[in-house]
Amino acid sequence: MVSEHCPNCGASLSPTANYCSECGEAVSDDDSWESAGTDRSRDAADDSWGSSSAAGSWDESDDSWSDSRPEYASSRRSNGDTTLAAITHVLALVTWAIGPLIVLVATEDPFVEENARNALNWQIAFTIYMIVSFFLTFIVVGIVPFLVLPVVDLVFCVVAAVKAADGEAWSYPITPDIV
Repeated sequence: MVSEHCPNCGASLSPTANYCSECGEAVSDDDSWESAGTDRSRDAADDSWGSSSAAGSWDESDDSWSDSRPEYASSRRSNGDTTLAAITHVLALVTWAIGPLIVLVATEDPFVEENARNALNWQIAFTIYMIVSFFLTFIVVGIVPFLVLPVVDLVFCVVAAVKAADGEAWSYPITPDIV
């Protein structure tokens, strides 16, 4: 049962709220969450972290939390060196698709290969989006996408590089698997 007000900031809560919309504090009275909302306790009933209704499970084989929520991330994580994977996404900003293509061909590491493939797919899709926006500028509709897409490219590449440095192969949104 959720209280009517946030215990952290006092904001009003909806009856079905799990988190406060003002401060982000976990407001559920569930035993699996501490009052601070930051520590998770192990639920012995289902051998997973958090409550039994949480989207995810504890993987005993590699001692990690497996989250099944829909996100733009691959489930593959790398425990090794992630520098080349992160550099691949930054390289895509400077060299377009040439840098990720060279990394894709030259690497034997599956994690770096997946990141290079993701970066290459995004650069190809980005190019298609820019060409369509360019032609749509003649009827004035494409001016906004033509100006916004380079910023989106920068943001996506930086996010992907940070995720790759953390050992996660991030799939770019709105990007088909071309390669």
